[in-house]
Amino acid sequence: MTAPPAKPPAGVRLALAPTAPARARAALLIDRDGTLVHERNYLHRLSEVRLQAGAATLVRTANAAGVAVAAVSNQSGIDRGLFGWDAYDAVEAEIDRRLRARGARLDACIANGYHPDHTRGWGARQAHWRKPGPGMLLVILDRLGVEPRRAWMVGDMASDVAAARAAGLAGAVHVETGHGRAQREAALTEESRGFRVLGARSIGEAQALLAAEGLFSRRS
Repeated sequence: MTAPPAKPPAGVRLALAPTAPARARAALLIDRDGTLVHERNYLHRLSEVRLQAGAATLVRTANAAGVAVAAVSNQSGIDRGLFGWDAYDAVEAEIDRRLRARGARLDACIANGYHPDHTRGWGARQAHWRKPGPGMLLVILDRLGVEPRRAWMVGDMASDVAAARAAGLAGAVHVETGHGRAQREAALTEESRGFRVLGARSIGEAQALLAAEGLFSRRS
């Protein structure tokens, strides 16, 4: 059983869109770097922001189906001293602008700046909030009023899949974008009874798999 969601600590950035639902019927959680946008080591420059092929369509499809969408990301560049939260906020605003230009929107985004080798006082509390810990996923679902079993995760890292499992989600789709190809074998080992792990080569293929699981069906 997962622990009840806690209030995010200072090292975690949580933002809800003004239009975010107080209670959604289901949720789609998406890793940011390597999944929602192209992988750039420690992305913090607006000139390097590029939406992943198929990402806007996936988000727009979820929007149309009444499924809440949130970006969930580890941002260790913060505690590594490579950039600050102002740069993170600017990148998030640019991602939002580009999605909206394609008729898509995020209902929430959350990130932590932690890393076990670079965060002062690293311990269990920080590990809870950094994927593969479930903290970010649990608090997002709590804010959106979605039961974990009504949510899926999409990500390119095994840690995305492990976080989804730890949070009690229905399942996760591991994509080969970003670091995905090197992470596929480890991601698949996270599958267990009651938690499905599906493999996709692209974001578009992930969308098709999620549609087959009924995520975008209003009757599900």
